[in-house]
Amino acid sequence: MTVLRYGTLDEMLRSYSHGTALLLDSAGPVSDAFIMSRGTRDLISGPVGSGKTTAAVKRALRAAMRQPPMLHNGKRLQGAPRFYRLNVYRTTYKDIWQTTVPSWCKILDPQKGVGNLVGSSPRPGQYTLDFDDGWGPIHMEVNFLAWGEDADPDSLGGTEATDAYLNEMPTLREDLFVNLGRTVGRFPNRGEIGLPDDPRIPYGAIFGDANAPEPDSWVYRDFWGPEKPEGYQHFRQPGGLDPNAENLKAVGRTYYTAMVEANRHRPWWIKIKVHHKPGYNRETDVIYADFDDDLHVSMLPLKPYPVLPVLVGIDGGLTPAAAFMQELPDGTLNILAEVVVTRGDEFDLAEGMKVVMGSPRFLGCEFAFQCDPAMEAGEDLTIGSMRARLAKALGLPTLAVKLAATNDPESRHAPIREKIKDGRRKLQVDATHCPTIRRALAGTYQYHRTRGTSERGRAVKNPDSHIMEAAEYGAMQCGTEAARIRKTERVRQREAKRSGAGGKAARWRPLARKVQ
Repeated sequence: MTVLRYGTLDEMLRSYSHGTALLLDSAGPVSDAFIMSRGTRDLISGPVGSGKTTAAVKRALRAAMRQPPMLHNGKRLQGAPRFYRLNVYRTTYKDIWQTTVPSWCKILDPQKGVGNLVGSSPRPGQYTLDFDDGWGPIHMEVNFLAWGEDADPDSLGGTEATDAYLNEMPTLREDLFVNLGRTVGRFPNRGEIGLPDDPRIPYGAIFGDANAPEPDSWVYRDFWGPEKPEGYQHFRQPGGLDPNAENLKAVGRTYYTAMVEANRHRPWWIKIKVHHKPGYNRETDVIYADFDDDLHVSMLPLKPYPVLPVLVGIDGGLTPAAAFMQELPDGTLNILAEVVVTRGDEFDLAEGMKVVMGSPRFLGCEFAFQCDPAMEAGEDLTIGSMRARLAKALGLPTLAVKLAATNDPESRHAPIREKIKDGRRKLQVDATHCPTIRRALAGTYQYHRTRGTSERGRAVKNPDSHIMEAAEYGAMQCGTEAARIRKTERVRQREAKRSGAGGKAARWRPLARKVQ
């Protein structure tokens, strides 16, 4: 039997000698936190070469060592065996045997007497390890399984395990992740190891690893943004060129600098694989290529300033949307809130807008509305234009909802581009209240290209494009009086002007003043 000795985390699996395995050096604090976590839904993400797979193997070993011994006739006997079963998933058996299994065996190598591996492509594989950690015998069983496009969730019924590990999680289907919840924590079950039936005592985990995901993936939604469900944990490693990058002892800094040099013509690849930022694993023509999630997103809620007007951009159509923002005196544009309606009308949009405007967060704020000029088109003599109907639903006169000067795409894009070009930090998106805008800026808001040409078209219409266009109409107010001065302040200025006229009608002619 292999004796697995360990003291600190840094000592685990350091080397193989005389059938003894010690722990490998720590890759870094993020990796260590993932290894030691008892969470039931955990993801570790990082650039290539950051030691994510190694961390997953270490975590499995830790989980095996934490297993309580089996009960015998309801009693826990000293030296009773402990059992741990891990199911590992990839999309295909080719991936399993070419990537996952070799990575596993770099750490727990059967050829060096550590465990036993059976199976071959294109079939499942199984790794077993019997060892003693100083507290008693442990039987560890690891099943390598494929879950392709044709897989049936019902087939998971016979795959009961202690935990499940999703290698390269974004490549796997969401329904696998969902349905694995009924298979983990089943071998052994709580009763067999005397674990109380108490949700406060976690048992049965699904964990995975990933590079930075695509902005429209389920992994991005569930783990990356503020919308992740309760109990979901994301262990995000720094980028490969960051000062605190992990696993440099193993790969070195030149590992990343060489990759950047060789792939300068593939900035999208460098963004994901080296800098560890969400994007597409292919070249796409994103509209806001300078957007940086780390620079332009606030993970803390942004507080509106009542002394400044709230700029509201509105996009109409069958999926109307509204974006709420403020331009600060230093030019920074804070995007504060969003309302996105799926298959609704202006009345549905108005209801969502009133909820935002009436919330305590916007207490004392005044609003400046600007909409897509197309909302004035096709006016019905009976019910009025979409702009008029929206204004009425908001309890406002039609003229309170102003028309943007243009809906030309490049004119719309310009104000936000100006805030973020060349690494500027003049844009802050509230991650909590604007998840769709954040995702759109990260890459789902793209130009349409005609196949076989380099010609840019308009933005691709998708669920995220409408709120982004609304945000652009709002941002087009930046630098204007509407962005700097509240209506009440303009009224005060007019009253001061009236008082200063000293009763001379020639100096104050209300009927001749410019309507704002």
